[in-house]
Amino acid sequence: MAKILIVEDDPVIRQLVRDALETERHVVDDCQDGRSGMAFIDAGSYELLVLDWEMPHATGIELCSHFRNQGEQAPVLFLTARASMDDKEKGFAVGADDYLTKPFDVRELLVRVKALLKRPQQISKDILKVGAMELDTNSGVVKRNDALIRLQPRELALLEFLMRHPDTFFTAEALMTRVWDTDSEATEVALRSCIAKLRRKMDVEGQSSFIETSKGLGYRINSKS
Repeated sequence: MAKILIVEDDPVIRQLVRDALETERHVVDDCQDGRSGMAFIDAGSYELLVLDWEMPHATGIELCSHFRNQGEQAPVLFLTARASMDDKEKGFAVGADDYLTKPFDVRELLVRVKALLKRPQQISKDILKVGAMELDTNSGVVKRNDALIRLQPRELALLEFLMRHPDTFFTAEALMTRVWDTDSEATEVALRSCIAKLRRKMDVEGQSSFIETSKGLGYRINSKS
């Protein structure tokens, strides 16, 4: 699971890409022009950007440059009808990582996305193991000591994020930023409810909770649980 921003002015392509990424359980924000894209970049925290090249108000090149100038290292994938080497060189010069030429096969899009997410930050191990808990990020299967645990999509997304960063505390705001899409009505009540459901499903009576809470610090997964 990754949080991904799509900036694409063609509504059909934008929805196609969003649907494909959500099928893979990614958290997705999307918008239709460069000005909105700038606002999302400034407000959010993303592990991948999918950018159209030509858009109203600001181009994909300008968005990519803005993203890199903020010190962001997450990969950037361009969706573009431009296929000339000059255009590709221009994109790579401002920090693009890959290109997908329109029209494209959704299967190729997903293959490229998976490769990009694995490459820069090594965030995409297929099997996550923390203490007695195991999560297969491809299938979404969760087990504790080989016992299957069934989770809802939001619970799964939150668990995966915390398992990728064991022993690190995250405030409620930080978790909502990373696990909920920006346009959703994420609240601390919703977050606490999600964590309570995870605890009911994962915790073992008489043992410390798999997800710890610390006042002033937030939530974390204890790798020794």
